[in-house]
Amino acid sequence: MQHLDLLKYSITNLRSRKLRSYLTILGIVIGIAAIVTLISVAQGVNDFIMDQLGMLGGNWISIMPGSMKQRMSLGMMSAVSGKLTTNDGAALKSIPGVEDVMYELQIMRIPIQYKNETATVTGGGWNAVVFEFTSLLEVGEGRPYKDNERHVVVIGDTVANDIFKKKIEVNQIIKVGDTNFRVVGILKKSGGLASTTSGMIAMPLEDARELLGQQTTSNQVDEMAVMVSEGYDPEKVGEQIRLKLRQLHHVDEDNEDFTVMTPESISSIVGTITGTLELFLSGIAGIALLVGGIGIANTMFMSVMERTKEIGVLKAIGATDNIVLEMFLLEASIIGLVGGVLGLVLAGIATLVLNYFGVPTNISPELAIFGLFFSVIVGALAGFFPARRASQLMPVEALRYE
Repeated sequence: MQHLDLLKYSITNLRSRKLRSYLTILGIVIGIAAIVTLISVAQGVNDFIMDQLGMLGGNWISIMPGSMKQRMSLGMMSAVSGKLTTNDGAALKSIPGVEDVMYELQIMRIPIQYKNETATVTGGGWNAVVFEFTSLLEVGEGRPYKDNERHVVVIGDTVANDIFKKKIEVNQIIKVGDTNFRVVGILKKSGGLASTTSGMIAMPLEDARELLGQQTTSNQVDEMAVMVSEGYDPEKVGEQIRLKLRQLHHVDEDNEDFTVMTPESISSIVGTITGTLELFLSGIAGIALLVGGIGIANTMFMSVMERTKEIGVLKAIGATDNIVLEMFLLEASIIGLVGGVLGLVLAGIATLVLNYFGVPTNISPELAIFGLFFSVIVGALAGFFPARRASQLMPVEALRYE
């Protein structure tokens, strides 16, 4: 028998047992759809995060108080030892490749009042260079504030349009804490990571320090960011920053009380997290595929038992062990292939639904090919032992089987 004849014969056998074949294929469909969908979610989350980080630009370096080891042990929102000051930032400007330094003071809850209405928002203080550092703070109406200005704010789109009954316009006055502030700018309405800025207000650094009062010292900041000059490698500049801060803080490498995050290190951390997520989700989906593989094995064992006499006839008229083995392997592989194709279709539909609800997904061509190839391999492996058993049947015993 030719290979094409065996393929046609295998398809005919599967069609003759439609219900059993459909139920077996269904197990593979669910398994492949689960694996492809969950992996696509992990890849989509990774792509989304990297795209959003790209909005910050690739020429900046973030500096936070406390070592990364300490932050991981205490939690990112916990208090950490070590402080950053504007004096540190001024010293960093002497490093070749450091174009400018941005300072940040965070205020988690700020009471604001407008026309006898009161609300609570988040925000903080930054020196004016923050508007040059990132596109996350892009002013749509009005203008950014300047470093020499006081008691002025730039507010997010949500603060301007949704929090109060009346829209806040540029140059109007709002009360922040107990102080009147003039609105000089309103941020553009944006999606993704930039949407987090729509409900916040930004003010000059000294105004934020005044609001915080005794919660911060005269030159302390919560975070700094360095803009790297064009033509300089951010990784090399980041290493020079670490050396300078060790000198300023009188610590060695093992006792750093600060964290320097370069674009490459951030990408590495994001990749590690999403890679772990992808592995975890794949493991969960793999259970469904394992069940599907067991279903194929069960179907093929039943098929071997039901067709024992048929196998005996085939062997009696000259079919070799390899022909019988190939025949049953083809049946198992066809089940895996059809299940893989339908699983990919179901995964495509699932990702469209997830995208509609705002969950990022990414079914790459490589992932689709992997899913299809994997389904065929699972089918072939699940069908190997039943096929091997069928090929080893003795013709005389098979013909006597009832």
